[in-house]
Amino acid sequence: MADYDNYDLISWSLGTPITAGRLQQVSTNISEVKSATDKHAKGVLVFNQFTSAITTETNNVLNSGLAGSTYTIANINDASDGNQEITIEASRYYKLCLNVPSVKPSAAGHAGSYFEIKLAKNDGSSDTFLGTYSFMTSSATSTPRNFGGGMYSAVWETGAGTSTPHNFKATIQQINRVGGDAAVTYSVPVSPTAPLQIWVEDVGSSA
Repeated sequence: MADYDNYDLISWSLGTPITAGRLQQVSTNISEVKSATDKHAKGVLVFNQFTSAITTETNNVLNSGLAGSTYTIANINDASDGNQEITIEASRYYKLCLNVPSVKPSAAGHAGSYFEIKLAKNDGSSDTFLGTYSFMTSSATSTPRNFGGGMYSAVWETGAGTSTPHNFKATIQQINRVGGDAAVTYSVPVSPTAPLQIWVEDVGSSA
């Protein structure tokens, strides 16, 4: 952390000479301020939200009529409102966040099944999963109720960083579905007042 008493050594008035010592002190103060502030969180780096249900797969996203596969329910990539991919700065903590309004089965069925949400980053060639979250309804028969809503997030350390553009996504899968209930699907209800949101934050320096 900078010693901000250094600023007391620099005072300027009409006719004050510009000396090497004064300029060195200015440079030192600037460097110390940068060092101190660089450790702070930079906040949201990239953000995307969905305010209506995606009923036909669009940009790999689908959040209605879901069955037994793994589905991407939200993403940030080069086709999300323009190119939203980001490079990864070195020695930082990043946080990937997902805000889910709820999950809702279409009818009763799939007793004993549960749901799994995963958060992932991708460097253009492969996924790296950052967090996995499992939940089920309060009923073993998965009755048509809303559940599972809330924010899911994962923090990771960026290490050496990379100039390779990264995209991000959230997936969902219903596990242990019952074959006889194949017609029973589920959805992630979305609306302008209850959007599905995904974003990446810089939460501070790791060095």
